[in-house]
Amino acid sequence: MIKIAPMVKPKIAVFSGPSATIANSPPLVTSNKGRLPGDRVIPGEYDHLVAQILYEPVTLKIKKFSAHPLEEDALEVYHDNGKDYYEVTLKPEDGPYLLPYMARRTDGSGNGVPFEASDLENRTMNFGGRQGFYPDASRMFLEINRTISGRSDDGEGSILDTKADFDFIRANPPGGYTKKGEVSGVNFFPYKPYAIAKSTRPLDLARTANAVQKAFATGNYSGGIWLEGSPHVEESIYWLSLMIDTNLPICGNASQRPHGQLANDGDRNLVDSVELITSGKGNGIGAVGVQDQVIYAAREFKKSDDRPGNYKATGGHGGILGTVKAGITIWYKPAYKHTSTSDVNLTKLPTNVEFIDKVGDTKTTSLQIKNADGTLRGEIIPRVRIVKYSGYNQEDHTENPDQEVDIMARIKKGLDDERDQDPNRSKLHGFVYEGSSPYAKGSKSQQKALEIAALSGMPVVRVGRSDPGGRVTTDPKDLTIEGSNMDTIKARLLLIASMLKLGRLPKVNDPRNPTAAERQAVVDRIAVFQEIFETH
Repeated sequence: MIKIAPMVKPKIAVFSGPSATIANSPPLVTSNKGRLPGDRVIPGEYDHLVAQILYEPVTLKIKKFSAHPLEEDALEVYHDNGKDYYEVTLKPEDGPYLLPYMARRTDGSGNGVPFEASDLENRTMNFGGRQGFYPDASRMFLEINRTISGRSDDGEGSILDTKADFDFIRANPPGGYTKKGEVSGVNFFPYKPYAIAKSTRPLDLARTANAVQKAFATGNYSGGIWLEGSPHVEESIYWLSLMIDTNLPICGNASQRPHGQLANDGDRNLVDSVELITSGKGNGIGAVGVQDQVIYAAREFKKSDDRPGNYKATGGHGGILGTVKAGITIWYKPAYKHTSTSDVNLTKLPTNVEFIDKVGDTKTTSLQIKNADGTLRGEIIPRVRIVKYSGYNQEDHTENPDQEVDIMARIKKGLDDERDQDPNRSKLHGFVYEGSSPYAKGSKSQQKALEIAALSGMPVVRVGRSDPGGRVTTDPKDLTIEGSNMDTIKARLLLIASMLKLGRLPKVNDPRNPTAAERQAVVDRIAVFQEIFETH
């Protein structure tokens, strides 16, 4: 007898990122069946149902011909078991079933009160005291496989687990285990309830890169999926494109509506990412956004509105690499460097970055970038600030850089941080200037202030406003890095990565009055940064 070896499925790493609507659920509201006389009755003909696990097995009868209004019209194709029903035993190990939500909130009374959506707005009860975001994606995948969120095209379930195995990794997750000591804003990052939303920090860029690189370094995976909130997934996916040394695909997924809500798009995006990874056609295209059956290059991936179909490619010259429709089609591959070819990925970053701190120095300054195990140090992540230009914003006709108090204050803080002995204060600072399109110019006072920044050791990148349609012309003689056709947030991430490799610019003695030789030394160093911006 010939034994057939079981099929070995590919394995995919699924990373939970911050503020992820795709890994959120609608509020858990007590069903009418769980409400007592005197409680508010939820209006509507039918009670809502929530996916839950049975406590013990139960045998029940299912009315025949109740799955579709035309089942009985095809009576002749059905086997007649001699009964008007089907009998089945449901078990806890089957997985979640859609059932009435019977839980009630404690309030000191004998029976408690129903959970309501309005609890999330009530400060006196700590905005409901519960979390809607999942700590990782495992429950969401379970419910998709159970067809609770929708059956496959062939009417069957297990749409994900038949294609691959999955490991669920909490990188910077949106939900956390507070009873285990996890702290919101430190270990996990929700955005709802909005009153207690938390934002990620620069050091969380290091956590993101370290978690993903560690997973890919095992060699266990065929690809990865990064889950994050739709306004920010474009940033993380580009960061991973720069930092992760792999030839395998990393797919960024988001959702405009929570998992389990009407017209949720996130579950479909997840399935499409699995299709892309398991097809093998995603190898070599780097990190991408997979949204609404479209595959976007990470560098151009951008959200434009909060609705399905809301993503677009920026930069004016492409960015859509392929489609997930009637199979996977890759139309184009990126020409710029990414993932394994990136000059700033984690493998190519030095353990200690060496640079000249001041024009004329004979010894280099050294900053530790990596820990002993090769992971990126969170404290070292450069602080790069965004400055925006608009018409009619110059204070007066003098063009005095001291009028730009925000820029000058940031320069002072950067210099103070460099001198401070506290290792948690970053020693690397820079600016991204969003000027006019496509010239990336602005008011003279802003530009003069930013020249002072560059001559104080802080690199400045210039990009066009909003959604640039073309590249900024490179000027090899000025004191800024031109950001090509990148938008502001992508330019910021590339400057952060570049500073991890190159450090600061050399300072001059008097940033308001540099000598010709000092200025040229700074320009020469800017050219090295410019090369990275031309190729990534």
